[in-house]
Amino acid sequence: MRSILRSIVKIGIPARSGPSLPRQLCTKVATVPTTPQHNALQRYEDDLQNEFHQILREERQSVLDPVADPMSLEVFPNTRPAFNFAAYVNKSPTLQQLVSLGVELHKLEKRKGIAQFVLGLDFDRDMRNHIRFLADVGVPAESLGEFLTKNPLIFKEDLGDLETRVNYLQSKRFLPEEIARIVTKNPFWLMLNTKRIDRRLGYFQKTFALEGSEVRALSTKQPRLITYNLEHVRKNTFTVQEEMGFEKEEVKQLLLSKPRIWMIKTEALQYRFEYLHRRMKLSHAQLLQTPDLLLTRDVRIKQRHGFLKFLGKVQYDPKKELYIPLKSLAEGTDEEFVTEVAKSNMECYNRFLKTL
Repeated sequence: MRSILRSIVKIGIPARSGPSLPRQLCTKVATVPTTPQHNALQRYEDDLQNEFHQILREERQSVLDPVADPMSLEVFPNTRPAFNFAAYVNKSPTLQQLVSLGVELHKLEKRKGIAQFVLGLDFDRDMRNHIRFLADVGVPAESLGEFLTKNPLIFKEDLGDLETRVNYLQSKRFLPEEIARIVTKNPFWLMLNTKRIDRRLGYFQKTFALEGSEVRALSTKQPRLITYNLEHVRKNTFTVQEEMGFEKEEVKQLLLSKPRIWMIKTEALQYRFEYLHRRMKLSHAQLLQTPDLLLTRDVRIKQRHGFLKFLGKVQYDPKKELYIPLKSLAEGTDEEFVTEVAKSNMECYNRFLKTL
């Protein structure tokens, strides 16, 4: 992959610069069957794709122009339309180059219209300059395959337009490394024109009373949020401020520390806050100090808090003895939590889980 990238870049423009019950319960060994974890990367990719499609619907733009005659040899020379790249890889230099860059073709062929679009591209004519541009902007070589897997439609964009969108960020005093992170972490950012991006940045600046440096920090930390569905952002803003009761300055603090709070489901956010605030009796100040709790799976919080309660060790006040850091409910493995925080063992923990 690196050799291909070097061959692309070197001919281009220069790169930019307790109690008795617990004891009794914990004397027996028990195991809890494990459940397969959801593929976080796949969920992330699906979210990105869904977000971008929503943006395009809002803009009323066409994502991919339909091919008038899919059977035409002029559209797909030496190939027939299909949704399986395997038949073409051996005889298509373009697909071979994409594979060498790390593009996962099996993911592209699952998306409607993308397979035909990619088969119609010539690497030297349609792709080389775009890849060189991405490398110049700062997308790491090892991330190019992932970028193109998520957004092969970047090849539809005019290079002049892409340059204008990067120049816009430079004009807003984004540093080169910040631009590189934005483009890498949100492969769809460059698909949006500067007016759209400017309106989005303005929305966050005005709604949350952000300084220019804070807008840049937010965009760099979570670039996906800037292009996220605004209706969802508004709903979560209302929930955080009106239903959860955080003051405006506290809402701003939450946004800058954990912007992903604005990207999770509103119902999940409401339910999680209710448990943390009503059931666990955590104050707003405690949640501000440990905002990761609002992003932690409900089952993890319930199991770990329940286990501490079972052992008689619920003590989240740092001013008192036997203090348990709230962050321990969100961080680390179960074994680390049980042995290092709860000072117990996995046999006892598994036995406890069987009672839930």
